[in-house]
Amino acid sequence: MKFASLITLLAMISLPISASKRSDIDAIIQENARVEIKDYQLMLVGGGLNTCSSLSQGACLSNDYSEQDKQQNLYQFSPQRLGALKNSRPFLQQSENYQQDLAKVLQHIYARLEDKQLTRDELRTAFDRTQLSRINGALFYDEIPGPLFDAMLDHLEVPQLDEQGKRKRERVALDNNSNRYARFLYRQFVLMAKSRLPGDSQAKPIIAVITASSRDPFESADFYQSVFEQAGAEVIWLPLDKSYQDARELEAQGLPGCARLSEIRAANGSFNREALYTQRAELQQQYCQQPDRMAEQLGRVQGVFFNGGDQSRTLAALTQSDGSDSPELALIKQRFAAHQLVVGGTSAGTAVQSGGLFAQRPVPMISSGTSEMAFRRGAFAAAPPPESCANQQVCANGLMGADLTYKALGGSGLFSLGILDTHFSERDREARLALLASATETRFAFGVDEATALLMGKTDGQTKLAVLGQGGVFMLDMQRGIYKIQDQKRQVVGMSHYLNHGDTAGFDSQSQTLHFDLNPSVPEPTAKQISDVDHPGQWRRQLLQNCSGKTPVRWQQDGIAQVVMPTEDTRFVPRLVADRPQCSYINLAFGLEN
Repeated sequence: MKFASLITLLAMISLPISASKRSDIDAIIQENARVEIKDYQLMLVGGGLNTCSSLSQGACLSNDYSEQDKQQNLYQFSPQRLGALKNSRPFLQQSENYQQDLAKVLQHIYARLEDKQLTRDELRTAFDRTQLSRINGALFYDEIPGPLFDAMLDHLEVPQLDEQGKRKRERVALDNNSNRYARFLYRQFVLMAKSRLPGDSQAKPIIAVITASSRDPFESADFYQSVFEQAGAEVIWLPLDKSYQDARELEAQGLPGCARLSEIRAANGSFNREALYTQRAELQQQYCQQPDRMAEQLGRVQGVFFNGGDQSRTLAALTQSDGSDSPELALIKQRFAAHQLVVGGTSAGTAVQSGGLFAQRPVPMISSGTSEMAFRRGAFAAAPPPESCANQQVCANGLMGADLTYKALGGSGLFSLGILDTHFSERDREARLALLASATETRFAFGVDEATALLMGKTDGQTKLAVLGQGGVFMLDMQRGIYKIQDQKRQVVGMSHYLNHGDTAGFDSQSQTLHFDLNPSVPEPTAKQISDVDHPGQWRRQLLQNCSGKTPVRWQQDGIAQVVMPTEDTRFVPRLVADRPQCSYINLAFGLEN
């Protein structure tokens, strides 16, 4: 009955490749890109940029790292480290009985292992092998509250030094990347930034990386500095995060803020970082004391790139406590609007860019949730529940762990055409995005797959869009959509489009219409190539297997009935790019119902 009612309403991974093939794959990717990179200002990556580095050697074609590179985090028990942990806020917030139990477990491990340095797996094993009266070490480890677990790791982590006595760093080897699309996207962002240099300058573009999306912004800085240097840029890291903004706000009130940065970082869930990243901590303090230095750096770069993690953290780094733009975001917007600066982001660094106004309505920023819970309970304009809150558990403010949450007034506002979502097909997020767009009366929404980028450029009332990468971009147009709620049953009907590598689109602000230019379908994949596909994502697989079909396609997932129905306006383009079957389509009606 669900499918019948929906149809009635409708009527009204990365490829593993050998080193010998990589140059051929690179050439095919470049040939099918079909974009003039200088026309675009914004690169929005859906996450999943699996990148060869000393900490991610599984993403490499071959292993080319030495003991001088950081290859893993190491942990060590000592009286000083355990004492610092016991004085931390997450520890002191626990009940007295829990504090005593954790102290017993940690002391037991220390007595057994003393000063031995442990990998993360070995740390877990140390807990597993701890059996005390009333305490099973393995279960205890699994149930440590999230903030306390983070504090424990931070306080136990030890500095790692190379032969010169310098801090070991994560090192990227981009040309050794097994995922060639990820390599291609990094290089394309550098080319976007280079297009902002004056004339025919042969200088390297300067890219600022902002790692505010991470719980520990210092730790992820090495990766982004290394990857963009490998891609051909001069790179600076800016210590712009929530702790920086919190400290600056205290200073503006005449209170000590910069001197309390270590304490502020701990309040924001990042502990003892100055012991491991001394220079980065000192740099943040210098910028805090001299905020004009931050403006000076943002005024001279050609690109800014935001990392992945939690978009709520990213937004907190860009705004003040009253929600207004920080001086740094205001400067980024000013230079972005003047076409002096390009901006990129991955995962959370993409999701945070939605905002501003479209058709006089605010564009929201999605912050958490699953498709299943979105249709069960709707969308909530609230802060996301804590990461430690389990999916079916009641958390703060009556929310459950997997509830769909959003910020009603949006994020940075650099992308005002619609809502942005990431890790899209891979995590089956079509239903949650459709429900949020419907519930907030937002016309457009965009879901970006992993190792894939949505490019955007704006000139004279025209918005150019292009897709590059391994997957595609799912687009919703809810202009004529239907949203019904009855007895906790939700029903959404709308129009969808899906663009792959080399496809482009445009939006005319005067006519309020979209237009598309799909990459030619040469060659088409064979039936066997399609049947062999193991791309994650049920919606994407269903459409790939029925590309060019003329009849409705129905399936059910997570308690949601889903149907797509081709019409005379629907256009499919099946094709094969770098041995990867794809199906682009436009004007495909869909319906969802729980």
